[in-house]
Amino acid sequence: MGGPAKIEVRPGRSGAAARFDEDSPRADRADRSDRRDRKDFRGKKPPSRGGGRDRDPEERNSRRKPKYREARAGSSSDFKLKARIDKNRKGFAFLQFENREYEDAFLNPHEAERFFHGDRVEAVVTEEGEVVEIRVLEHRFRELVGRFYPTGRNGMVVYERKKAREELAVVGDTKSAKAREWVRAKVIYSEDEYGPVTCEIIETYGEELPPRADIQMISAEYSLVEEHSKEAVAEAESFTLDLNDPHREDLRHVPFITIDGETARDFDDAVYVERNREGGFTLWVAIADVSHYVKPGTSLDDEARSRGTSVYFPERAFHMLPRALSENLCSLRPDGPRLTMTSMIDFDRTGKKLRVEVMNSLIQSRRRATYNEIQAEADANVGNASWEFRTHYDLYAILRKKRNERGSIDFDLPEAEVRVEPTGEPISIKNRPRLDAHRLIEEFMIAANESVTEWALEKKWPFVYRVHEEPSKQAMVKFRDLCSHYGVEFVLDGKNLADTLNKVVKEIEGNPAQTLLNMALLRSMAQAHYSSVYGEHFGLASKAYTHFTSPIRRYPDLVVHRMLKLALQYEREKQKLSDEEREEVETMLAEITEHCSYRERIASDAERESIKLKQTRIMLKEIGNEFSAKVIGMMEAGMFAGIDDPFVEGMISQEAMTDDFYTYNEERQAFVGKRSKKAYKIGDPLHVRVDRVDLDLRRIDLSIVEKKDDSETPKK
Repeated sequence: MGGPAKIEVRPGRSGAAARFDEDSPRADRADRSDRRDRKDFRGKKPPSRGGGRDRDPEERNSRRKPKYREARAGSSSDFKLKARIDKNRKGFAFLQFENREYEDAFLNPHEAERFFHGDRVEAVVTEEGEVVEIRVLEHRFRELVGRFYPTGRNGMVVYERKKAREELAVVGDTKSAKAREWVRAKVIYSEDEYGPVTCEIIETYGEELPPRADIQMISAEYSLVEEHSKEAVAEAESFTLDLNDPHREDLRHVPFITIDGETARDFDDAVYVERNREGGFTLWVAIADVSHYVKPGTSLDDEARSRGTSVYFPERAFHMLPRALSENLCSLRPDGPRLTMTSMIDFDRTGKKLRVEVMNSLIQSRRRATYNEIQAEADANVGNASWEFRTHYDLYAILRKKRNERGSIDFDLPEAEVRVEPTGEPISIKNRPRLDAHRLIEEFMIAANESVTEWALEKKWPFVYRVHEEPSKQAMVKFRDLCSHYGVEFVLDGKNLADTLNKVVKEIEGNPAQTLLNMALLRSMAQAHYSSVYGEHFGLASKAYTHFTSPIRRYPDLVVHRMLKLALQYEREKQKLSDEEREEVETMLAEITEHCSYRERIASDAERESIKLKQTRIMLKEIGNEFSAKVIGMMEAGMFAGIDDPFVEGMISQEAMTDDFYTYNEERQAFVGKRSKKAYKIGDPLHVRVDRVDLDLRRIDLSIVEKKDDSETPKK
């Protein structure tokens, strides 16, 4: 391992990979992306918090690259930036700065070898933009699952994925592992930061990786822990329901309902809509009062804060809170009263907000319903004005229309619904339908999140904001150019960008490249994040936004509840925050939002990889079988084809297109045969065969075959 070496700053990667991930139907549809727009910091001091627009690309590219300076004692003018290591299989890496003002910094293989992909680090940066020191804050891996090779003294474990390849020497017992067998190993880091990283084999799986190992593999890769500490579990199990709080509004007369998925076990929210005196609507959104039980300084809080969020795998969830709270005392089940925080919002008949009230409350849900149940009832009661949830749907339609009119971008991207056996073996993977019942709850959650934020802003109270910056002009130009290839034209006139993009999303509905263009738009956008500094939410076209509605599974929501309660208490006692108290609270919120933004990205990556792994695994038994598919994307190396059932995508390499010599025509966005002039375009139907499935790389290789006659119909 070598010491610090030359590190250069490079332009931001406008084509960074991203996928749309939604941990529940309540998630903000425009709130999910792994793409970030970074700014050049060469020759600049660190900007103030909350800054934010991209500079002109020509100005950025004209600046000189920084010179390297040997590591030295820190200067008072240096500043520190947290970053993640984005490693490449060829050995080099990039520093991806968490502060979105900065571009990535390049690490050559010699400099990158002491880091793993996903490690969280702190970089010391000079005023001139030179990175002179990198210190590991948090290692990505505590364990890894890879293949054993009997080389050297004890052998080595090779971890190989699309993003990285690592070789770790084995210390201690090899557990009788044989060549190329799958093993699970504990990673051992040297006390010397530049020392070798080794591993100790914990378990041997054999030549084939069993399905039960999938969740162990993913959780190890992202250093996620399922079990809670004995102290946290004991605290959670010690609570009883307290109904004697004099400052809690008794709302048990309100007929709240919870609407969730069939397999949901924790219910954060309950809703009810009624007509008000003005002829408009009153929306009640009651959220589990987790903050009543989870107090700062306790083992429960320390553990919840460390996790930052629950993580949802196809097999099961790794909960932020022990089950005694998440599935019992805090879950808004209809079997008894529950403590909540409630946002009561009055609207007029046009959907204009008239009044917001935030309160500590006590409710009892009248019904636990599923999305499918409510959708079936809605379909059966079209035109029935007396249906018990007609008012709910009336308000939903008005709020959705208003949000679209203000420029909110409503992505409707495919989402995999994975069903597995208890062993972890996937049973089915389908494209999850998005129902109006999902959208109704999403709309009510957005309304509640906006309303409590507006309430806190009006009181000038320290708060946690969900911020989503406007995408850069450079990214939008690239997206516009891509759209033009598929007949979608629009003008970037510098006026209302959100309104323009919302119209584009509607225009590409039904386009053969709809999914591709929606994904490209998502990649072009900044990543939403938590902040203690006020900022708007571009994707939702919201002036004030937070996460208030899921404190069982998200730590920022729990902190929002604490801030709201503190504001209610100070208002009730006619007190004001002193300058010292305000500074202390804001410092604490800044630390929490930075940490939770990081943990959110970890959880999102892990959930996405777990689905990829199941999609790959379900195709292992389909090698040699044929399917109907369609072209959903392409690059110079080949085409991506989507199969409907199971809902997976695979790669057709250029070499696998054997009936002609095909070349990629970027301008036409097509693969064209040299002899036949036959062209493959986005949206074209295909008949494909599964040739190879690689669990290590989570890759499915396909080839195009001639369609057979009707007696030999391929799988659908």
